[in-house]
Amino acid sequence: MHKKKFLYIGISVAVLALAVSLSFSLFNNDAELITESLPELKFTYIESNAKLKESLASHGISMSSPVKLSTIKDIEKFCSFFADKNKQDQVDYCTSTELRDSDGEFLGNIHMVGSRNMPKIVLVLIQTDPFMQDLDEIKSVYDVVIENLVCNCWEDVKPSEIETVSDWVDRQKDFHTSDVKPTSKSNLSIMGMSLQMELTTNTEGYLWKLLISG
Repeated sequence: MHKKKFLYIGISVAVLALAVSLSFSLFNNDAELITESLPELKFTYIESNAKLKESLASHGISMSSPVKLSTIKDIEKFCSFFADKNKQDQVDYCTSTELRDSDGEFLGNIHMVGSRNMPKIVLVLIQTDPFMQDLDEIKSVYDVVIENLVCNCWEDVKPSEIETVSDWVDRQKDFHTSDVKPTSKSNLSIMGMSLQMELTTNTEGYLWKLLISG
C-alpha cells in the first residue's frame, strides 16, 4: 500500500518532519485545548515512554526508543507547533517514537513536547487506509495511552457517558464518516486533564490524532 511505503522509513528526519507538518494546523487552531500557560503533566518523558512501550508490547504493538530533540535548532525545525511565540517559547524539549503493528508495519508516532523536565502535550498520530483496517490497533494504542498517562479509571468515570475508549473511537468514526467536513473533533475531560480526538480525511485515507494536556 502507498501509505506503508511512504511512511515505512521510520523515525528519521523525514518521518519526523512529516508528523510535525501533519500536526501543525491542529495546534494552531485549537484555542479551546491550549491555554496561554501550558501546565506540565505529572510524568517525565523517560517514565511515560517506558510505560507506554511496555504496555503496548502486551497488545502486539512495538514502540521504538524515543528520538530526543532539545537544541534550539532542532526545536525550531521539528517542534514548532505554535504560531503564538509565547506558547512556542514554552517548548524546550521534544521526544518522538515510532509505532508498528504485530506484522512490523508502520502505524504512527507518539510525540511529547514541553519543558526539559516534563511534557506539556502528548500527541498520538496514526494514519489509516480508506477502509480503516487498523481500527483495532487505534483503539489499543489510544486505550493504552489514556490508561497509562491519564488514569486507569475510564469505565468508572465514563466521560460524557461513553463506556470505553473503544466506544469513543467508534463514535468519532461514525460521526466523521457520516459528515462531509474533512475534519471532525471531540473533547473530553478526565481527572482534570483534557483529551481531544481529531479525525481528518486525507489522500491516504484518515489521519487520527489524540492530544492530551493538563
